[in-house]
Amino acid sequence: MLRTLIAPLLLAACASVPAPAGLEPPTGPHTPCEPAATLAAKGDEHARGEAVLDMDPAEREDLALALLPCLGDPDPVLRDGTAYAALSQMMRSQLVGLETVKGVMQETLDMAGAPEDAAGFARPFAMLTLAEVARTDRITPWMSPEARDRLIAAAHAYLAGLTDYRGFSDTEGWRHGVAHTADLLMQLSLNPQLTKPQAEAILSAIALKAGPTDHAYVFGESERLAAPVMYLARRGLFTEEEWTLWFEGLWPGGDPLRENAHGSEASLTKLHNLRAFAQAVYVSAKASNEATYEPVARGAFALLNSLP
Repeated sequence: MLRTLIAPLLLAACASVPAPAGLEPPTGPHTPCEPAATLAAKGDEHARGEAVLDMDPAEREDLALALLPCLGDPDPVLRDGTAYAALSQMMRSQLVGLETVKGVMQETLDMAGAPEDAAGFARPFAMLTLAEVARTDRITPWMSPEARDRLIAAAHAYLAGLTDYRGFSDTEGWRHGVAHTADLLMQLSLNPQLTKPQAEAILSAIALKAGPTDHAYVFGESERLAAPVMYLARRGLFTEEEWTLWFEGLWPGGDPLRENAHGSEASLTKLHNLRAFAQAVYVSAKASNEATYEPVARGAFALLNSLP
């Protein structure tokens, strides 16, 4: 039941689907990213997928790395519907080898750690591509514990510094940095090799953006952040007391914003975001009808009750 509930949340408002019909290429000076433009010229989504399948293996390995700069293209069809879609296809269908996947991981980690560009596409899509890299390790383990630590640290650093909350634009498509990073944390949460310290680090990263004061979520970010929490809960790594303390820590009693929670934009924004997050966890946990999720259900409900 839980998978049934969460799956639509992960797919809704997600850049992992083709760019919606009606999006136009960017206006003004724009030099399309050549590898993505060449692949896009093959036709629609199905035709592009078939073209990737029909490539010589060596050509496909080269294409995977060549597409990485296209993750920052301002054209949503090239960025999302072509470059990211092809990278996802190649990694999910094991169409590229491990050395290429490692190359993708290194380059996207570098992209995610770079200064934010004005357009703001490259870093969110680097995080989303890292989610696909993490998925390969979840399906067939190949990373060292230190490599997984590095992915979690990259997610934490990205969220800690994130100030660009732009989600979807009718003309520009998706950015969605918070949700894309949540997808990376979700893939890591599902990994059977994950250790408890790594799970704690994932929760620490989620806590950074569960209740921000400078932006009110409207593009499903709270549900996406809730997903790794649910998958960690399923593993039974944490006691009920630990879950209770974690939820309490999302808005500690000593926070001055609590004193007049309805008297400032910052406190109202935090209140909105934390309520949405706690509700997403609570509804998924209770609807699962599984005892495994009762500790997080009670933690989320206690947080809801404690909100001013």
